Amino acid sequence: MLGINEKLNSLQAENKTINVAIAGIGQMGSSIVSHLNSLKAFKVCAIANRNVQKSYDRIKSLGYSDNDIYVVEKDSTKNGCSRNELYSNLTKPDFLKKSYPEDCDKTYSEISKAIQSGKIIFTDSLKVMSQIKEVDVIVDATGNPEAGAQIAITGISNKKHVVTLNVEADTSIGPLLKKLAINSGVVYTVAAGDEPAALKELYDFAAALNLEIIAAGKGKNNPLNRDANPTTLKEYAEQKGTSPKMMTSFVDGTKSMVEMACFSNATGIIPDCRGMHGPHVNVEDLTKVFSLKRDGGILDKKGIVDFAIGNVAPGVFLVYSTDQDILRKELKYLLFGDGPNYLLYRPFHLASIESPLSIARAYFYNEPTITPKNGMISEVITIAKIDLKKGELIDGIGGYSVYGSIELYPKAKDLNLLPLGLSEGADLRNDVKKGEPIRYEDVHISDDSLIYNLRKLQEMIIG
Repeated sequence: MLGINEKLNSLQAENKTINVAIAGIGQMGSSIVSHLNSLKAFKVCAIANRNVQKSYDRIKSLGYSDNDIYVVEKDSTKNGCSRNELYSNLTKPDFLKKSYPEDCDKTYSEISKAIQSGKIIFTDSLKVMSQIKEVDVIVDATGNPEAGAQIAITGISNKKHVVTLNVEADTSIGPLLKKLAINSGVVYTVAAGDEPAALKELYDFAAALNLEIIAAGKGKNNPLNRDANPTTLKEYAEQKGTSPKMMTSFVDGTKSMVEMACFSNATGIIPDCRGMHGPHVNVEDLTKVFSLKRDGGILDKKGIVDFAIGNVAPGVFLVYSTDQDILRKELKYLLFGDGPNYLLYRPFHLASIESPLSIARAYFYNEPTITPKNGMISEVITIAKIDLKKGELIDGIGGYSVYGSIELYPKAKDLNLLPLGLSEGADLRNDVKKGEPIRYEDVHISDDSLIYNLRKLQEMIIG
């Protein structure tokens, strides 16, 4: 079987491309668009984003001109076709003032002609994006759970492969999305490049060789501060070139919880405790710290997922052992140390830069990079960041009101704890003290929430 690079070379030689649509044109989405445009055998056909003016500015910064862009606006007509209404109050360039016909078939015929002439489709409609027949793969770069639910469902129902960077949605409804994708004959997968996929490479390597897995985890890029919020991190986020909300999700630990829950659900590796340990440790001491307490480490059990604060970042690690003397001698000869624990370490993850690998793997082999193994193993629960009062709305991931913490799924379910991916916009029915977990009975979630309804369906079908 030819590898991905050979497959791409062959596709290029046939003058064919993998046609990709990108949802979300923020930091990650922009990077993916730019990178795909520089690679052989890939073509970005469409970009969808709800913030029109911001999207336009981003697209221009990526080198597109008005003549390169074909705009399709959303409205509530059948099949997701549209007329010019959304932008009536927007200061916009002339090309955004275009209106579109009522006839949907005609609209999609025009979209096909635009793509064939080399234009990129620009839309605020996730539904339109999923219905473009030329698109082979949809990439979710939004990071928003509700948007992720819509992108995945509309993509899968329209027989598109879905590659997601939205681990927030995956840890909420990933098992259901996997099942629906399999039933539709397409791939649903978390993208290569983020820590869960990078870590699973190490896990698959160790598991295939029957090495005993002690611990697996990621390096955290910054100190852990549960009280962080978009105001306190505004200047720091600007220095790093990211949004204050995204930076908050990193610093308050939420992102690490979500990423390691994604890995847990894909492998069955579980957290040793709620929230994981998250010790301050450097690479050279990983095998000592991530060992059983009886051996001088921090663990109550083997086979756990965690994170480390130190020079491990931006890498991922796996601590393993073996009871075979001949293998221990071989590992010592290969300079892995005296044991009993040994280290596999990938000193990098390339984030969105690696996403094309998942796109190509889905397209050529109909295989995912990383998906939930068999239902939910770990849950990301919702913890009050401050004292919350009845009647307040939860502002979601990377905000002022809550952060996420990993917990075993059966325990979270037994305690009726609210999944973090369902929390944004929930109306508090009860006061919740800082540091306390929020339960389903503490909130009211709108029946209009797609991810909430899909989560209920997942629990009925999968458990």
